Amino acid sequence: MNEQIKKWIKIGGIVFLAVFIIGLWNIIVGTEKSKINDLSVDYSEEGNIGVGRMGGMNLSTQSAKETAVAPMDVSENMTENQGISQDKRVIKDGTLSLKVKRTEEAVSEIAEIVKRKGGEIFSTNLNEFSKGQKSGMVVVKVPVREFEIAISEIKKVATQVVNEYTSGQDVTEQYVDLQAQLKNKQAEEQTFVGLLDRSGKLDDVLAVTREISRVRGEIERLQGKIRYLESQTDMATIAISLSEDVEVAPVGSGWRPGQVFKQAVSDLVKSAQGFVDNLIRFLIIGLPSIVVFLIIFWIAWLVIKKITTRLKG
Repeated sequence: MNEQIKKWIKIGGIVFLAVFIIGLWNIIVGTEKSKINDLSVDYSEEGNIGVGRMGGMNLSTQSAKETAVAPMDVSENMTENQGISQDKRVIKDGTLSLKVKRTEEAVSEIAEIVKRKGGEIFSTNLNEFSKGQKSGMVVVKVPVREFEIAISEIKKVATQVVNEYTSGQDVTEQYVDLQAQLKNKQAEEQTFVGLLDRSGKLDDVLAVTREISRVRGEIERLQGKIRYLESQTDMATIAISLSEDVEVAPVGSGWRPGQVFKQAVSDLVKSAQGFVDNLIRFLIIGLPSIVVFLIIFWIAWLVIKKITTRLKG
């Protein structure tokens, strides 16, 4: 009977010791893992935000364009439209996906082409990824009359044209309709101005003034839409995606021993910091826990020894 009690006491002591060691290890290591997880979450949220921002920007631009070029109600007075300019108005857009030898050199060549055509660089975004290779996105604007020629010359910069897409949207009807509405509102404004000159009563003057303000607001709104259509139809937009061709890129261009050395030093510093952090945690958390455990173990041992002594007696 005494042997069985001793056996169970030893088993319980071993289980208690194992649980204590596992718990102590989780306390020391858990904090570090928590930090790593927090950093991962922050990085993920930042990336999602970045993606979110890029998506929101594209949707806002598309929405603005759709709103601006939405068909307007045809004016009832069709004879006025005949006196308005019937120049064809077309919004032209294009996208190119190109493989190039060097991204930066390709951007410079594209800038020269656009400049010769009377256009401008609207935006540029370059990124560097594995082995020092770079990719980028360039958005340019060129006069509509130079659109096809500019597309053709930009493609000559590439070693391979991966994708090409062009589109055109005829907004002549909307443009003419906006001009007709503007002409009608301007005529309405002149009518109210004439009434204002003939009005004598204060109430009549205030009422006519309110109408003039309302009509002028509509005139400014129509003028803004007309200016937007003119800007969209005078200049065409070309979005160019650039990526370096791996087959023609110089071998070893991405080897940077200086960068590797800096990264190695940074990793060494982080390892030293991790060692010191764990040592501090052990001294503050682990060592007192071990002392407490030893005291409990010593007391338990005394109790067990006393019990076994009585049993023997």
